[in-house]
Amino acid sequence: MGPRLDAFEPALVGRPEELAVLSALLDRAGTGRAGTLLIAGDAGVGKTALVQRACSKAASTSSVLVLAGACLPLASLSVPFLAIRSALRDARHDGIPMPPAMDSADSPANAPIVFDTWLDDLARDRAVVLAVDDLHWADQSTLDVLMYVLAGPADRRLSVIATIRGHEVGGDHPLQRWLADVRRLPRVEQMSLGPLDRVATTDQLADLLGASPHQSLVEDVFTHTGGNPYLNRLVVQGLAPDARQLPRDLPADLRSAVLQSWRQLPSRTQELTRVLAVSGTPLHASDLAEVTGPGTDVTALLRTAVDAGTLDRASDGTYWFHHPLSAEVLEESLEDDERRHWHSAFADQGETALAASANPRVELMVAVADHHHRAGHRLEAYRWALRASEAAGAAGGAAEMLRLLRRAVDLGMRLPDVGTTSQELLRRLITSAAEAGAPLVELRAVDQLLDCTDADADPLLVAELMVRRAHLRFFTGHSFFSLSDMREACRLSSPEPTSWQHAFALAELAHTGIWHDDPDAGPTAARALVAARASGSPRALSYALTANAMAAVADNRGDLGLDLGTRAVDAAVEARDFWAYCHAVMWEGNAVDAGSTLFYAEHLRRHREHLTELRAPHVYIALLSADEADSWLAVGRWRECTDRLRFTLGLDPGPLADAGARLAAARLAAWQGRRGEAEAHLARVNELFTESSTFLNYPFAAISAEVHLWAGRPQAAYDAAVAGATSDGITPTMCEWLMPLASRSLADLVRADRDAGRDPSARLGQLDELTARFPAVIRDIGEFGEQWALQIAALDALYAAETGRARGDPENAAQWVRAAERCRDGMLAWEEAYACWRAAESLLLHDRHHRAAAAAHVRRGLSLAEDLAAVPLQRELQSLATTARIRTGSVGSTDGPAPPPETPSLPGLTTREREILAHVVAGRTYGEIARDLMISEKTVSSHISHLLHKTGTANRVDLARLAARAHRG
Repeated sequence: MGPRLDAFEPALVGRPEELAVLSALLDRAGTGRAGTLLIAGDAGVGKTALVQRACSKAASTSSVLVLAGACLPLASLSVPFLAIRSALRDARHDGIPMPPAMDSADSPANAPIVFDTWLDDLARDRAVVLAVDDLHWADQSTLDVLMYVLAGPADRRLSVIATIRGHEVGGDHPLQRWLADVRRLPRVEQMSLGPLDRVATTDQLADLLGASPHQSLVEDVFTHTGGNPYLNRLVVQGLAPDARQLPRDLPADLRSAVLQSWRQLPSRTQELTRVLAVSGTPLHASDLAEVTGPGTDVTALLRTAVDAGTLDRASDGTYWFHHPLSAEVLEESLEDDERRHWHSAFADQGETALAASANPRVELMVAVADHHHRAGHRLEAYRWALRASEAAGAAGGAAEMLRLLRRAVDLGMRLPDVGTTSQELLRRLITSAAEAGAPLVELRAVDQLLDCTDADADPLLVAELMVRRAHLRFFTGHSFFSLSDMREACRLSSPEPTSWQHAFALAELAHTGIWHDDPDAGPTAARALVAARASGSPRALSYALTANAMAAVADNRGDLGLDLGTRAVDAAVEARDFWAYCHAVMWEGNAVDAGSTLFYAEHLRRHREHLTELRAPHVYIALLSADEADSWLAVGRWRECTDRLRFTLGLDPGPLADAGARLAAARLAAWQGRRGEAEAHLARVNELFTESSTFLNYPFAAISAEVHLWAGRPQAAYDAAVAGATSDGITPTMCEWLMPLASRSLADLVRADRDAGRDPSARLGQLDELTARFPAVIRDIGEFGEQWALQIAALDALYAAETGRARGDPENAAQWVRAAERCRDGMLAWEEAYACWRAAESLLLHDRHHRAAAAAHVRRGLSLAEDLAAVPLQRELQSLATTARIRTGSVGSTDGPAPPPETPSLPGLTTREREILAHVVAGRTYGEIARDLMISEKTVSSHISHLLHKTGTANRVDLARLAARAHRG
């Protein structure tokens, strides 16, 4: 019997550690070791979903009987043994004999003994799981039965799991005594289930919305719900998949869920908690009493709210809401005038406290600024926002500093005579946004400052802002670097040739020119370096050195590029310009080896760790982390890749790192067979970068082609690969992969034509055009190290092998063997596993004398695919092994006859031919087929000859391959 917990519980997200604990408990029961697990957590945190997943898995993989019952919040009556009866009711429906009288209205007085004896009998035949949901609502009879069961024998095959809402069980709750007794029993474990973290919240939202969510939406949801899965589900109900923020009005269901415990409070306690909600921050009872005035026993009312689970009392004695959303919902329930009144009162109280303090607290200054703003005091809100932002910045609170400064800028530009110009406020905001790593905020401020700055009056400032705007537009995915903008910045700054702004503009004109294949880029970079040294600015020097490193790499002068890149990194550290740092690190690495090498992964790891030591904002650390993930993935270290992706996306990484991480995640998911996940990541990239084809620094084309191929869309893959190969400017990142992917797409299309009896001449003509235009794989600019050279040789071999596969080259098997060897030399594990599959397939199809070589490639490919968790390749290789009767030692290998799978009908086959085809696909010998179908081996041979003739296939392997393709659709 499967678990029958609440069918409306949200789907489980994450929880690998918790599931492991539950699985271990259930496994122990299977070996005759009884155990109990009490799972405590807030309402909606996912306790029921966790138990349901664990029980479902146990029931599906072994002979486990799951008895699941739930307690109910019955206020007006008590039903004895309610949870036990509900579990027995489900068991009776499955035909399991009932304990004497336990399922009737008149239960015996010795019910605990009766039920325990019945469980004993069941546990002799199989492992039993008794799961009781919402134990905090249990009647005393149920608790008595459970106590007796938990104290039972240690050697029976029984697991008991109970879920409890921790905040429902206060100090005087009847369950407290029972829990105290149970915890003293042996074999009773406890688990506290907390909310989801930000990454798991992202995963849940992706599942709920059907697409990868915007990071701004994730941040908004997580701030509101604190990661509670049930509240996450309610808060995004009805949202479009591309929503960037939550709507102002929260759903009615959400309000109801959040205020469930609050509604049970006495009216005076409700009123006080509304006032606390307006405060926006945890308070001591004495602080709240100052605002509400005399005549109210604030402490007693707050304790009542704590006992009801509405509030929590922190270790420092302050009180705040258990669910973050409660404060927002309660404040919104006040009338506007009443809300403004309380905000004004909190602002006055805060100002008084700050005036009396020798060391004003930053958090109180921030609170005063917010209260004045919410009370509608515009001038006071402006002044306090400036003051609080300074204090927050000095204390290291970059996010608070930026939030308040944005408010000050907005108010200051609308208030008369505030004593500070709009330009001054905007420059301050730009600096703060850069320090906080907030590129979108900085970009808006730069645009505003450009709008209100006269280029004739201040050309150097405009030139600086134009270059910085180009950085920010690139960093946020708005547009790639523009030559016209950089030329204009150089023109504006040229009257001051020794200024740092002119050196800055020249450096970025050279940088942009290299990406656009401008022949003047190299000389411009040299001029920039002279100007930067004359200016004495480490910032300009870093950009100029990197531009020259790029030019050196493009001219195949790697040693010079490495020296320039290393010095550019040092100058960026001196300037504390973290964008310059990341830019320099990339080209310092490019001077030595390609991004697909182990060297590059280690290079990025070291500099990522250095950035962390420098306390750089997350967006810059995330940028290196995303590229590091891509490098680990390229060399087959997918676990390291996964760790880096989780770090990158764990906080808002900014659009550039977000796109880089998702491209790597899409590639990993495609290779490992998670098609929906791969496509969701690509969809998110397309949201971030609407004109992705212009961003040549990211492998949009290559990874799109790979995702399309593993999703069975070879035409779309071909189009993506060719678009990348023929794009303007210098070659895009991962350009070396484009020709192997394009030729693989055409080979798949040619094979599909031949399988369907269509003429493949048009596809072969496309292949002729492709190989004439690109006789070898495209090479990125620069000459890299030994590993890259080996990778180029491997990709050239893949290109040749795919071309031979499409053309039906009689030497194709040797081509694939060579490709597999070259991939192994180049540490391209994914590509090697794929080449092993094709090599084995081609050897079996074209030369029966090379069966041993084919078997070796099958085993090598399977070993790689299993280590890489490349599920699609595992399936293909195992299917090939089964058909060819190659022993692999893997699960499902052909160590003995296997039952024939259900095989699709190919056109024009008889019933008997379809039966025999099923056996061929299963890898049966002629003798095994004959015995199973009770016909002679000669008859089997005759039928197979007819099948080969009808399908146009060369042998049994080719026939099985065709049937498998038909099955896939």
